[in-house]
Amino acid sequence: MKGLYTSSLLILALIKLYTLEFSFDHSHSGLWILLALLAALGISFLVYYRNSENSILSPLQKGFLALLRFASLFLVFLFLLSPIIRKTKKIKQLPILAVAFDNSMSVKPQTESFEQLSKAINDRFADDYQLEFWSFGEKVESDGPITGNEKQSDYGQLIKTLKNNYINKNIGALILTGDGIYNQGQNPVNFASGLKFPVYTIGVGDTTLKVDAAIRSVKTNKVAFLKNKFPIEIELKFAKLKNKIAYIEVENNNKQIYSGTVSIVSDDDFKLEFVSPEATNIGLQHYKIKIRPFAEETNTKNNEYEFVIQVLENKQKILMLSDGQHPDLGALRNSVSELQNYETELVTGNDAPDSLKNYSLIVLNQLPSKKNVASNLLAKIKESRVPVLFLTGPNSMLEQLNSLDMGLKISASSNTEEVQAIFDDNFSLFVLSDQTKELLANAPPLISPFGNTEISPLLQNLAYQSIRNIRTPKSIMAFGNDKGRKIGFIVGEGIWRWRLYDFLNSGNHEAFNELTHKIVQYLSLKENEDNFNVNYPALFQETDNIEFTAELYNDSYVLVNTPDVNIRIKSDSLKEFNYTFDRVNDFYRLNAGNLQPGDYTFVAETQLGNQFFNENGNFSIVKNEVELQNNQADFGLLFQLAQQTGGQFSAIDNYGTLLDAIGNNDQITVQQHLQTFLTEWINLKSLFFLLILLLGFEWFFRKYWGIY
Repeated sequence: MKGLYTSSLLILALIKLYTLEFSFDHSHSGLWILLALLAALGISFLVYYRNSENSILSPLQKGFLALLRFASLFLVFLFLLSPIIRKTKKIKQLPILAVAFDNSMSVKPQTESFEQLSKAINDRFADDYQLEFWSFGEKVESDGPITGNEKQSDYGQLIKTLKNNYINKNIGALILTGDGIYNQGQNPVNFASGLKFPVYTIGVGDTTLKVDAAIRSVKTNKVAFLKNKFPIEIELKFAKLKNKIAYIEVENNNKQIYSGTVSIVSDDDFKLEFVSPEATNIGLQHYKIKIRPFAEETNTKNNEYEFVIQVLENKQKILMLSDGQHPDLGALRNSVSELQNYETELVTGNDAPDSLKNYSLIVLNQLPSKKNVASNLLAKIKESRVPVLFLTGPNSMLEQLNSLDMGLKISASSNTEEVQAIFDDNFSLFVLSDQTKELLANAPPLISPFGNTEISPLLQNLAYQSIRNIRTPKSIMAFGNDKGRKIGFIVGEGIWRWRLYDFLNSGNHEAFNELTHKIVQYLSLKENEDNFNVNYPALFQETDNIEFTAELYNDSYVLVNTPDVNIRIKSDSLKEFNYTFDRVNDFYRLNAGNLQPGDYTFVAETQLGNQFFNENGNFSIVKNEVELQNNQADFGLLFQLAQQTGGQFSAIDNYGTLLDAIGNNDQITVQQHLQTFLTEWINLKSLFFLLILLLGFEWFFRKYWGIY
């Protein structure tokens, strides 16, 4: 019986192996298998039929033991040949049901109902769907806790994240639960058109219009200058306060500097108020705008708005000269306006100021031109030795420009061509991020004079001209120091399209601003007088990471980042924080994370050789209470999002019908596909135990039948 049982195991194992697909890494594998078979047969035959010690065994016993020996030897030989087993398995993939909860402060009272909804979804769909839970506020998190503590709501980022996360996955639907109030990022409906799955939305909160006076937003300059007036634009929203008078106040460092009234003419009224106070103190100045609360208001958190501006004593002036208004200068001015300590002055024609010594940079837009050679103006500029940025284009007088001998010459031609920019990796005067390099590579072409360019060896090429995706040796942007004066060239008209493209592509102007800021800062920075520079914004929101960048130049005005740069930050409560900058390419970067709201000063220090450098500064962190500005839920947004994607909207009190709709959606199905597995025979534990079993049974029966 035992022999029969062993034979049955062997037969079953061979049948199982027969159903698998084998392959070998060895060439002539068939010959090797035949040799293994013959060797196993030969050894088994010699052991049991040519060995006199086995004469006491009956023919049936000899055959049984020989079969066991043959099977074990053949397995060993096959192990040595390292066969690979290919097995095909049918895989069922349950549809993914993504569940996202708004985790911002405006829905904090709803967190208990979120827990109940989450449990209901899990009980209903856990067996039929792969459930994946998300939370979102100022950031998107997978399976994060629902606390209702996020200070902003970014619905658009949630849609973008899920859209990217579920590419090529069996995503059945998204259940999005929130109040529909987004105050960060873009409208989520803008990203919904490309979704491959329906969005089912569940609305929470109160949509009732309540008595409210709110400061929706405030626009003002980040920097003002001492004794100058600066504009403040205040957006006011009034609900159910028709025929009332609102009292507006503006304070600077807790001192009232403005008061006024606003007449409310409807129950849903919007007003724009403009205030132009004078900057009377240097440094970071705190301002607070107030609407005097009405007795009927339930939410007075949005009646106040705080902001900080930097008031400076001096500023660097940039003179822009052109034959007339031009969108390129508009784009450049808008970008430079975001820089601290810079102001621009635009002059058209030949009416240049008598003295140029007060300017840190002169921008010449297609001057000299075919209509205005501007000989006297150019002579004055050349004598002043003020840094110059040349913007050339179809109207540039190339012969006159070449005669200036200021670092770049362009072959004279009346023709133009469209050219794009390809970044030169050898450029080292300043560092650009990958985002900006991508902008240079993909932005719309400039209209450039047709002809070869020749730049001075003292200038560095920032980017080459690309024509129909073919890189040419011609320069499109070059910068450097020629004969003791900093010079820059942009060979082409149309950089305003770059700014527009940046916004359309990313929703902001960060890449374009980085490019223009680096150009302006490089050209306007005085040679060898500012070897160490720390760059930072004067104002942070409490949700922002506190980030700095720093640049260190040697005496040859070459960027270096060999020595450490340390910074000591001190809060207005005298708490100190010490950090060391990280090295990134040729410059330094620091991310100090989040700090508490308040005013801060810092001292950054480094040493290059025997020279010690330090830079002082200050910044402010203000509270971010944007979630408290509006507490009226927006179910219209949620309904639109569901309708556009083929989903369904429901209020939280009636979510059962929405879950029924998901369960009855025939478009959400289980996907099946075949998956092939490859494994080496030696990795199969069952074969190892089979070999042990064969050898064990042979040993047992040999002992049992008296063979030693």
